[in-house]
Amino acid sequence: MNTQWYVIHTKPGNEHRVETNLFNQEIETFLPLLEIFQDYHGKIVQKIKPLFPNYLFAKLDIDVHYYKVKWTRGVNKILGAENEPIPISEKVIQTIKTRMGENNLVKLDNELEKGNLVQFTSGPFKDLMGVFDKEISDGKRVRVLLSLIGVDVPVQVSRYQIKKVA
Repeated sequence: MNTQWYVIHTKPGNEHRVETNLFNQEIETFLPLLEIFQDYHGKIVQKIKPLFPNYLFAKLDIDVHYYKVKWTRGVNKILGAENEPIPISEKVIQTIKTRMGENNLVKLDNELEKGNLVQFTSGPFKDLMGVFDKEISDGKRVRVLLSLIGVDVPVQVSRYQIKKVA
């Protein structure tokens, strides 16, 4: 069997359905997931979402599996040029897998260093700018220097309430 990795475009929100349906057809799939934190009515809520919304990877022998996959419930199409699916390199899959940490979640590089300019994304300081000082305890809380009335005031907030400004 000549299997290669292909990108499957799914209908919105159907990544898990397609993954399950392809698994039931004994087709190997890879759906990288990402942990995100959102402000929901003043609370920080953890969500697990696909790294690439509406896409997943499948290892196919295109001659054998093309129509099986194309007509699987939740699948939009197999990515390619015109009507010809184009495989992706095994290195792409391996690179994503090397970035996976605990719970098989992809870790994105989002390291903050002392002196980085940050912006508050939620909470009482939303849209204000500050300077990152340091991580506190387990890394889920940080100290940011907020310039108020010409004085740098240290403020402790959740790591997920700030983002690095480019």
